[in-house]
Parts: sequence; C-alpha cells; structure tokens
Amino acid sequence: MTVRIEDLLPRAVREVLVRQDRDWTARSAHASGVESVIYLASCGTTDITQPYHSLSYLAGALDDSGHAYVVRDLAIEFWHYIMAPPVVEELRAACVRRLEAGPRAESGAGSESGSESGAEEDALLPFFIDTLADSGRFQRAFATLRDEKAFYELPAYLDAVRELSLLPRLLTLLSRSAVYRTFSSASPPGMEHDRINLVTLRREIEAGFGIDVVDAFYDHHADRIAAMRPGLVGLTIPFISQLEHSMALAARLKRRGVTVAVGGPIAAKFYKYLDDVDALKALDFAVDYLVTGEGETLIKRLADHCQRGAELGDVDNLVDVRDPRPLKRFFFENVSALPSPNYGVWDYGLYASPKPGALYSPTRGCYWNKCSFCDYGLAMNTPTSPWRTRTPDRVIEDLQLASKHSQHFFFAVDVLSPAYALKISEALIESGLDIKWMADFRLEKSYRTENTEVFARAGCLGAAFGMESTDQDVLNIINKGTEVQRLETLVGSFADAGIPVQLMGFTGHPGETRQQAQVTLDTAEALLESAATVALGKFGLTPGADIALRPDHYGIDVHYDPSGDPAVPWELDWSHREPVDAYPEDDFDHALRLVRGFPYPFLGATCTLHSLLYFERQPKAPFPIPQWGYARTWESFDVIPFYHAQTDDQGTTLLSGLTGRAVVLDGARAKLFATLFDGGRWLRIDAREGLSRQVEILLDFLIKNALAMFLPAETT
Repeated sequence: MTVRIEDLLPRAVREVLVRQDRDWTARSAHASGVESVIYLASCGTTDITQPYHSLSYLAGALDDSGHAYVVRDLAIEFWHYIMAPPVVEELRAACVRRLEAGPRAESGAGSESGSESGAEEDALLPFFIDTLADSGRFQRAFATLRDEKAFYELPAYLDAVRELSLLPRLLTLLSRSAVYRTFSSASPPGMEHDRINLVTLRREIEAGFGIDVVDAFYDHHADRIAAMRPGLVGLTIPFISQLEHSMALAARLKRRGVTVAVGGPIAAKFYKYLDDVDALKALDFAVDYLVTGEGETLIKRLADHCQRGAELGDVDNLVDVRDPRPLKRFFFENVSALPSPNYGVWDYGLYASPKPGALYSPTRGCYWNKCSFCDYGLAMNTPTSPWRTRTPDRVIEDLQLASKHSQHFFFAVDVLSPAYALKISEALIESGLDIKWMADFRLEKSYRTENTEVFARAGCLGAAFGMESTDQDVLNIINKGTEVQRLETLVGSFADAGIPVQLMGFTGHPGETRQQAQVTLDTAEALLESAATVALGKFGLTPGADIALRPDHYGIDVHYDPSGDPAVPWELDWSHREPVDAYPEDDFDHALRLVRGFPYPFLGATCTLHSLLYFERQPKAPFPIPQWGYARTWESFDVIPFYHAQTDDQGTTLLSGLTGRAVVLDGARAKLFATLFDGGRWLRIDAREGLSRQVEILLDFLIKNALAMFLPAETT
C-alpha cells in the first residue's frame, strides 16, 4: 500500500487544500464535470500580482470553438497555500528537523547556482525557526499589498515586500536542489553553468522537492485532476522560474495516466536550442506534447481530438515527445482574426494588488527584429516572431470586454510602433474607454511631442524603452537602429506628458569597451533625474541570438561542449578573438546603485502592475521609489534598512530582503547596526557638506550587500 505524503500531514494542512479546491470548484462548476475537459493551468514561482495572459487567449479560442475547458492558476494558489498558518507551522518544523540533523553536505541546495554553501545555509535555520513562530506574518504582509490605503503608504509597502521576500528564500533553504532568488527568479534542478542537464532535471523532479508540504501540494492536485479524467492538461511555462513546479505536476499527472502538453516560451526554447530533436525524449517522464509556438489554433485541434474524436495528424507547433520529429514549419497566428481573450477565468481576489491588473497583447513580434542579442518569445529562425497587429476596432472590442475585470493593463508586446501606438490611442479616446496602460516602445525619431500627449489622454501611464547602450558605436554593433542623440529628448517628451519612462540596457556586449560601458552607466545615472527607473544588466549570450549564430561577424568564439548527458544549452560562454579593454564582467557596483525599486514583480520593476498603480498616483518626478544606492547630488536622503537580522552565539546575521543573501557582522559592526537601525528605523543623512569617510564606508557596505535602500528627502 502506497502512503501519500498528504495523508501524513496535519489535518489543518489538508483543510487548506480542501478549501482552495472548494473555492475553485465554485467558480468552475460549469465545466469541471464535463468528460474529457481541457484543463489549463500555470504553476510555479512567478508574478503574484496578476495572472499571466496566455491562458486567457487559449480560453478565448476554446470559447470560440465551443470546447469544454477549465482554467486554474496553481501558481498563485501555491503561494496562498504556503502562506497559510498551518503550512507555515509545518515549514518551521522542517527547519527544526534540519537543524537537529546537523550539518549537511555541500551538494545541497544551490551548490551549482551560486548560492551560499551548505554551512552558510544551515546558519539561517535558527533565524527561520524564530521568524516562522509567527505563522500569520505572511498573510498579513500579503493583505497589506491588497489594501487600498496601506499599499500606497511606502513604509507599509516596504515592510510587506521585505516579509514576503522570505518565502522564496525559505524554499531555497529547504529544497533538495533548486534556488529561488525572488518570486520570479529561480534556478531549477539540472541548471548547470551553461545548460540545463535533462538527466539531472528528471532525477530531481522524480525525487521530489524534499519539502513535504510542497510535494503534498502537487500530489494532491495531480490526484484531483486525474479524478476529473481530462482529455488533456495544458501547462504554460513563460519563465524558467516555473519549470520545476510545472514539471513536478506534469510528472505526477503522467504517472496517473493523464495526457500532458507543455507550452510557452521556455518549452519553445527547449526545442529551439537542441540540435538533436531526439534529445526531447528525456522529457517523456513528464510530458507527452511540447508546444513550440503560438497555441490558439493548436489548442482547438487538440480539443477536437480529445472531445470529438478527430484525427490529430500533423499539427503545427506540436512535438510528440514520445516520438520527437523536426517540425515541418513554424506557424504564427493571424492576430486580427483571433477571438477575444477571456479575462473572466481568473479570481482577481487572489493576487497581491489592491486593484486587478491584466496583460494584453494588441501586437505580436517586432517590426524591427534585427537586434544582435535578441532571442525572445515564440520564435525560431529570427530574434523574435514576425510583426503582426490587431486592428484598432478589435483592440477596443477586446479591452471593453477585459475592462469588466480590470482597468489596468500592461500591453505585453515586444514593442509598439509609433504609428500603431497613435492609432490605438486615438481609438481609445474615441471609444471613451477609461483604462490605464503601459507598454514597450522603441526610441524612434518619429515620435513627436503631440503624439505623447495623445498617448497620455488615452490612459498611457508607463513607457518602457530598451535603450541597451548610450554609445552610438555600440548601438551600431547591436544593429539597434536607434540614435543616442534622440534619447534625452524622447525621455523628456514622455515625462513632460505625464508618462513615466522606464529604461532598460546592459553592458558587456561583444566589442564594447570599458569606456563605452562607462558612457552608458553615466548617462543612465543622469537620466534618473527624469526617468522613473533605469535597469542595467549584464549581457548574456543565448543560443538563438544572432551573435551565437554568427560569431565570426562579431569577432568572438562561443564555448560550448555538447558532450555528456542530454542537455539544453542555456547561457553560453564566449570570448573575444582579439583583446578588448572591456568593463569587468563581475563589477556590478555602478549598475546596482542605479536600480530603483524592487525585484519583479514589485514596485519599480519594469512594466509591473505595482509600478503602474504608483505611477497613476505620481506620474511625474520625483518618484517615491527607493534606490539600491544614493546619488552624490542628493543633499539629504533616507537610508532604509532592508534586511532581517538574527543574533546568536556566532554573531549577527543579516539577510538581504532584496537578494536573499546573508552577511555575518562582527560584534562592533553588529552593535552599530542595532543602534542606527533600531526597530527598522530610517536613517536621515544630511549630505550638504559632504559625507565623512566613515559614513561613506558604511553606505558602501550597505550597497554592496543589498542591505538598504535609499530615498531622497524630497520624495518622503
């Protein structure tokens, strides 16, 4: 007789799952009893503030074809389950057992992904044992982010995000092998230096999370889904952070005889990045079908097969993992012909936001589609998919339906062209539809001030630009097709219209020199005077980018050894063929100082619902969003402690609320921190006469270890 982990857990934990099932069934009773129903779900660690839109589009397609389906966001339900006091109590008990078991081997959680060593991880156990004694703390923090008043009170918001940031860190501590940095950033089992090892991935997924309450969650849902006898379960994996959880459910479903299809950008990359499609057989322990592209037409074909007995035959964008064969072609939908997405499938009361938000895609693909580094979305032979637009009248029809559920939208597109953005804005104004929205744009010279004013009247409250670099020679190497000289004018044009601007870029592109990288860093710092946020990352080379496909053109060598276990190449090593005085790859200091806001999906992260809601209250500078560093031009500013502290016989450990990394303080420094930041008190710095060397050392330590945030006094 098989003993289920769920049966071994306290009754109170099982009741959490039963309540979630009861609530979901009440919303889905219309179809949950239908034979061969199509069951669509998302799993894993991702955006806790709003649902992902791919399943809304699939639901709209199935509405149009008359097939029976249900949709369930197991990703957000997972976090509600983890936050429930009975589950928190079990997690605390797991920490106690881990501590009593003594030191663990260095091959534990995160050993291949840059996390702390096993000893450093174990040192956090006493902290979590103390912290989790308050089993309701996470639900209170979540409630703050849903509260119409507290959400906009920055100290309350900061406290809530800092509290919730402990949850991914706790899962890392207790997990067998995965590393969870934030809600939307994780390294799944099998993630190695430059690849995902499919043998390791399978072994670790089949072994389980190593956290009883997490394994019980997926055992429970696999049992419940299998009992429904669905014709197909479709799981979407937009982000790598969702891979482990999605595969965990998929593997359990396969063992119960359920047919599973997995789609989304991550699934597409598994096909795209493998030279030998036969290697996909390594996924057959969890997956029957891999969906490699857009899925509205495909889901109707699969539903016809499951519910009406139609022959499946060859289907575009579908790989049978049990017998994988190369696709005959890559199919892209006619965007204007698609039915409206269904946003009524979600329970918006589950998400960490005081107002509902939604993602909507009026276009797909990119009209430029030439950038050297781009390797995005559901594309195969180009940087991203071909540019397609939905007619303005169809967009208005979609948004009128969607606005019954949300009035705040991120237009989740690769990019909006100036002409198309103007057409959509004029259509919104004419329709009288009162919504707020943000989108990605390109720094085109065809933008005019009068256009940005139209965008603003149409409800635009956020514009994200991929500036990439602010050195024209580097932009030319990237083949970006934009002009640096237009950057400041365009940012000013949007900002003056009351549309906050979020800029994105990176350093380290092949051929970029140290001096050119410094130009970008310096320009970004100057632009923070008018832009809402600037996010500068480090260049990473992925297998589908033009640089990887044409290394000779860019003067580099790509280093990847395909021998060994079947694996999916992920982020590749490379080197210049000729010496280049490049910016140090491991120097993040300047870029980190410029980060304004929190990790995705919270305030300040690019194109998040929380950013949009704050922009609605404060559409012009100065923005009340704390930075990871301070500007030397600030005359007075607040230092906001953003860590959790634990003191024991070994010293004081500070756990960053931004990165989840820990630092141990000696006695003198621990006493200083306790004095300066007692009870989470903010420290006001008067810099009008400059900063002493001692103060600079303290602030640099805080910045280096991501232990504080900084806010000019004028914004508080």
